[in-house]
This record gives sequence, C-alpha cells and structure tokens, in this order.
Amino acid sequence: MAECVFRHALPAASGHQILSAGLEAPCGAPIHPLACSALVRRGYEVPADSPATRVVTPMLDWADLVLAMETVQRLEVVRRHPVVAGKVRTLGHWLRREVEDPVRGDEAAFDATLRLIELGADSWLSALIKQPSL
Repeated sequence: MAECVFRHALPAASGHQILSAGLEAPCGAPIHPLACSALVRRGYEVPADSPATRVVTPMLDWADLVLAMETVQRLEVVRRHPVVAGKVRTLGHWLRREVEDPVRGDEAAFDATLRLIELGADSWLSALIKQPSL
C-alpha cells in the first residue's frame, strides 16, 4: 500500500524511484485482496504485476532512504544490514506513530492502515521534494 501511495504522491517525473519489499515477504505473492480493495476505494491505481519481494542487500545499497512501517522492522533491517543504519527510518517517524500490519484484520483495518500510510507519506513529502537524495 505504501508503494502505491508514494508512487501517486511522487510521480516518475519527480526523479524519485520507489520500491517496496518486506523482511519476510512471500516472494511472488500477489497483493493482499483487502489491501487492493482499500487502495482502489481511495482512487489509487494498483499495478497488476506487483508481486511481493523480500529486502535484499543490493536493494538497500541502492536506496537513499529506507522506510519501515514499525520500529521493530527498522531495527531488524539495521540488525541484518548495519551498514545502512543511517538511512533507515519509520514511515510514521514525523508523526511519532507506528504503521501496524493489517494482514490479519478486516476491511476497516486495511482502510485505517492506508489512511495512516497516507499521513506518513505526506509527512515525508517536503523532505523528499527539498532534498531529492533522501
């Protein structure tokens, strides 16, 4: 969901490239149906070919900024890949909020998570636009 939100907020013309991956993502799995529904209801375009991907070292090396949903995930990325510690933050950093995984929740949980992702993305936009290398 965060990838769709950021792709919408930062179109390709901005020069930013956005990739999404998870620490334990089931590689190749399609987007969760409730995540897809939540995104479509909010007017986002969901790419048909967006299978789940796991975080790998080359991806982290390539990234200027790595956003984790929860502090525990940020700490795990840093534990596994200490060299990238300086560029790993949480999506809700500026909001002082965690973005919990709604995967075991219902439609309302996915909608609430999407709204929080949108708030988190908005909180990062000024930094990303002013400092493209973030």
